[in-house]
Amino acid sequence: MGAMDLATKKEGRRSSMLLKEYPGKSVPFTADGVTREVAYVTRVDPLSGEVAKISLERARRQIAISTELNILPVAKCDFCNYQASTPKERHMHSCGAVSVPNKYPWEKYDWITIYPPFGEHKLLLSDLYFDDLERMVESSYDLAQICSRDPDVLAFMDFTNWGAFAGASQQHPHSQRKGLTGACSPRVQNELQRCREIWDRTGCNPFDLLEEEERRDGRRIIYENDILILASFAPSSPDEIIIFPREPIANILQTTEKERHKMVCPALGLFSALFLYRGVTDLNIAVHMAPFAIMEEARDYYRWHMHIYPRRAKLPADKAGAEIGFDVNVIDTLPEVTAQVLRHWYQEGPQLERVARGADGTPVPKLVQEFLRFRGVHAC
Repeated sequence: MGAMDLATKKEGRRSSMLLKEYPGKSVPFTADGVTREVAYVTRVDPLSGEVAKISLERARRQIAISTELNILPVAKCDFCNYQASTPKERHMHSCGAVSVPNKYPWEKYDWITIYPPFGEHKLLLSDLYFDDLERMVESSYDLAQICSRDPDVLAFMDFTNWGAFAGASQQHPHSQRKGLTGACSPRVQNELQRCREIWDRTGCNPFDLLEEEERRDGRRIIYENDILILASFAPSSPDEIIIFPREPIANILQTTEKERHKMVCPALGLFSALFLYRGVTDLNIAVHMAPFAIMEEARDYYRWHMHIYPRRAKLPADKAGAEIGFDVNVIDTLPEVTAQVLRHWYQEGPQLERVARGADGTPVPKLVQEFLRFRGVHAC
């Protein structure tokens, strides 16, 4: 790279702001005899380009948490009895997870990964422990290795649904893993293209730039060490979280077991914090990584990362007309508030007074009960 090109890229970096926010106000309207205009912001996600609209007045309200905890385990679970109820050609992972063929596959490699214990269910996010997350990551690594050896497979898809409102067909905790053939995920391809364009313009990995800007701002950082845990700047769902390592890792196959361990440990607290402090019972976890053919070059401009999408229980749908018809996400919570609440979990440890509150302004009794159970287990 010539001196002129390098100087141009450095200048591009200085002038580049990944975190784009556009303030606006509604036209005046009259409600209850009072003329008002409401401030809102439009935010653009730096990695995907997705647009979020946040009404500041609505987002700053104290949101009462309505959490359904009367969850009973199903009487007959196919995944608990996977030896008799699932297809064979299973993959028994050394970590204890079991990947079985999907009965209704839509890809060449299409697995459901189910997690112990078998014969009982972990129904609440506060039931997740380190071993559970480690099994998710280690089984993902094993299956990605299998897919990478097949020339038909372009990339690896990895996602987990937790809860009925997250789209899970089975109550037993499980993940879905697929080797993608024919075409890669449009969402990941879009991220790759945008990240490559930023790299070409600035000479910097967009995830490093994102870290720099978020650290300067500070309001959306939940945790930072070997990995960065952020409340998403332009969320596609309330309380959306993004997690990525600081090391230049574009695909899970570029990690060592030690590196995977370092990524898993800090993320563990997030699930209990979302449940107890934000009342989240259902969520999706999507892991994005570079396709196999370009994963080495992608170290420069992309990063393996995890999106956590909390879902709204008790609603017929949490994607309405604006999201479906115009691909715009209308959000009623501020990411800065999400980060502030969850940051306390990492800085102080679990605190009873921070348990999510109901409509009457007091902590939700069932969440208090689960908090005390959680603290009792982890005090042992």
